[in-house]
Amino acid sequence: MSANYLTSIIFAVLLIVFGVIIIMNPAGTMAAFALIISILMIFTGLANIFLFISLRDFKGSIYYLIEGGISILIGVMLLSSQSALENFLPLLVGFWIALKSVTAVVTAVEWKKRSYPAWKVLMAGGIAGILLALLIAAVPKIVSVYISLVLGIAMIIVGVAIILFVINLKRMK
Repeated sequence: MSANYLTSIIFAVLLIVFGVIIIMNPAGTMAAFALIISILMIFTGLANIFLFISLRDFKGSIYYLIEGGISILIGVMLLSSQSALENFLPLLVGFWIALKSVTAVVTAVEWKKRSYPAWKVLMAGGIAGILLALLIAAVPKIVSVYISLVLGIAMIIVGVAIILFVINLKRMK
C-alpha cells in the first residue's frame, strides 16, 4: 500500500478514534474541542492533498486539493483565534462537514459512472454528512449544546467514508 493511502487510512482512523472519545467525554471544554478539531482539520487537509497527488489523473481529483486547502485554512483559523472559535465553531465545523460530504458525493457520482459498486456507500455517507451540516447551519445554538455528540458522529462518518474510499480506490487500481 502506498504511503499516501496509508496516510489517509491513519488520518481516518484518528478521526474515528477522536469521534468516539468526544462522544464518550461530553464534559470536555470548548477549547479542548477546538484544539482537537483544528488539528484534525489540518491533518485531514494534508491527507486530501496527498490523495490529490496520487489521483491527479482521476476526474474530480481537484476537489481533494480544494477541500484539503480549505480544511487546513479553517484548522489554522480555529487554532489562531479563541474569539472566532467560541462564536463560529459550530458553523465552521458544519461548513467543513459539508465540504467533505460534497466531495464524497462527487466521488460517488464518478464511481457510479465507472460501475464501481461501492458508490452507494460513499453516496450514503456523503448525503448523511450534508444533512448533518444542514442541521448545524439551521440550529447552531442547539448544536453548541450537543456539540460533542454531533462532532463525534460527524468524525466517525467522515473517517469511515475515507477508509471506504481508500480501500475501494486500491481495489480499482
